[in-house]
Amino acid sequence: MRTIHQPSLSPRLAKLFAADYWIVLDDVQFARRDYQHRARLGALDAPGRRQWRSVPTRLPQGRSPLIRDALIVDPGRARRKTVGTLRQY
Repeated sequence: MRTIHQPSLSPRLAKLFAADYWIVLDDVQFARRDYQHRARLGALDAPGRRQWRSVPTRLPQGRSPLIRDALIVDPGRARRKTVGTLRQY
């Protein structure tokens, strides 16, 4: 099975594991208020406890660049915060 996925911070794992081929589109428009740079996390032992995790981005071409042109503001910090949040949840 081939799966084409518009990029998001946290892809659907069931979709990923079911696919023989995983194709990620990098020539789609970056949507600032979408899941491309954020995800909502919930604790397994407390489903009501949820938190948004966002990765700060900078858009060099103005309002509507392609997703491949969006830049992470501080990649090292974003990585540390994301790993820390995932460990917590």
